[in-house]
Amino acid sequence: MRTAAIRTAAIVATLTVGPLGCRAAALAYGPDATSARANADGVMSALEQRFTRVVRVPKFANARMRLARYAMAPSKLVGDTSIWTASRSIGARSERELEVFGSLVDGRYTFVTRRPAAPLTHVGEARHFIGLQALDNDDGWRWTTTVDHAVGPMPPERAADVMRALFASAERTPSSIRVDYRAAFPRASEAFGRMLAVDSISTVMQVDGSTLVTLQIATSDLQLRDRSPALAKFIRRYVESSGYHIRLTDKSGGEWFDASAKRGSRLVIRFRSHDGELQPLSGAARHMPDTLVLNMDAQAKLSFFTVGVSNLVGEFVHVHTASERGWAMRFTKEPSWQLPPLAEQLLHSPLQRPFVGDGIQFRIGYRRGTDGQTFLSRSVVLAVQESAIMRFLGTLGFTAMSDYAGQVEEEENRFLAEGFAALRADIAALNR
Repeated sequence: MRTAAIRTAAIVATLTVGPLGCRAAALAYGPDATSARANADGVMSALEQRFTRVVRVPKFANARMRLARYAMAPSKLVGDTSIWTASRSIGARSERELEVFGSLVDGRYTFVTRRPAAPLTHVGEARHFIGLQALDNDDGWRWTTTVDHAVGPMPPERAADVMRALFASAERTPSSIRVDYRAAFPRASEAFGRMLAVDSISTVMQVDGSTLVTLQIATSDLQLRDRSPALAKFIRRYVESSGYHIRLTDKSGGEWFDASAKRGSRLVIRFRSHDGELQPLSGAARHMPDTLVLNMDAQAKLSFFTVGVSNLVGEFVHVHTASERGWAMRFTKEPSWQLPPLAEQLLHSPLQRPFVGDGIQFRIGYRRGTDGQTFLSRSVVLAVQESAIMRFLGTLGFTAMSDYAGQVEEEENRFLAEGFAALRADIAALNR
């Protein structure tokens, strides 16, 4: 579900063009200014297209809402022939697949169902795959979702260069940072600033030459109310009522990154950088391990209920191969749950099911594709076991999805498309 999509996309954009954004970070997209602008424009153009006047063919529009409604009760979906583009059975085990192709057609980003989905040869094209498989060893089901989004010629390894440049740009005084991003990205700062504002920047030089950075980013719907009233209302109801705390630590307990947002308050991000390389927040400088531990607490209000998790612990691995840069996460330990009193009385064992065996798997990053395209890719693998508690949680999620679909989503798409268009214009103007 995309109830958090706007906050995620806008925060990523803000960190790209806002407090950490600088001319050097944008130019890290390539070995020279010309290729850097071309590579960066490909990425931002793909994102702009994705949110431009989005339409879906009726089959996918129906399937999308049905999948959202019964994601936690897949038996309701497996026999619905209107959803899938492929079906097969191996003995008593059912397998279903839905493939969707997205591209910009006549000024509208259009999703069509297609089997198999077409190859991605142009910037902005995307392939979505959703698979459902009945499991042999219990009454569970496995969901597999993958998305590939063509973002142009940028080599995947350039993503690491951009991240280093972003962190290095924070190793300055707060005033220098603000002057830099306001001068380099005036259009994007204004566009995304309608929802997100840099409340404060703190940089403290350490004795070893590293810099401890604290950013505070405030979320506000005030500037959205005139042009995007439905989106503003949705933010007040769902985004401002949610909270989370994310930490990256090593196996010895050293903390490398911290991001938190209390309900109704600003996002606070803390990290320590030296020449663009992250360091532990305290203690002696050292290289970041390839494998870290992700710790998460999260809470959201859905309908009349508050639902949350605490002590969600998973493996966080830096993916660094010849063809891919990104992160892979895996969660095999059940967290503590915060559920409504009635829900807590329901059977607990189905809540353990997603963490059994290989657990919940999530992967995101840049991957070298074909025909000169690099893919911005993400994938999720999740097993569920049907039960009263899972159906209850699924109903809560679908309520938020129903509130989001329609006018809210249209206004969100326009906000993001305008933001990425502004970012493209700022990048095109660099060094000209």
